[in-house]
Amino acid sequence: LDNLKKELEMDEHKLPLNELVDKLGTDTEKGLTTQRAREILERDGPNQLTPPKTTPEWVKFCKQLFGGFSILLWVGAILCFVAYSIVASTAEDPSKDNV
Repeated sequence: LDNLKKELEMDEHKLPLNELVDKLGTDTEKGLTTQRAREILERDGPNQLTPPKTTPEWVKFCKQLFGGFSILLWVGAILCFVAYSIVASTAEDPSKDNV
């Protein structure tokens, strides 16, 4: 894991063209041979980026619904219903304004 955090050192842009061609095993006129291209493809895989993992929408919704300040709102709503149920059970005609 520490190897992934290290800075990648690249000096290809500083090399003369002849040294760069030798280092990469290619040719300036023809490019890579089919065999060399196949070896690189097998070693490194296709030249494409993998999309980052995304968080499912229902998880985002639940985080918004039950996280942070919304917990205080849920507690307040529950306390209001508890208080109203107490009033409704003790009074004959409870006011609906407290719901």
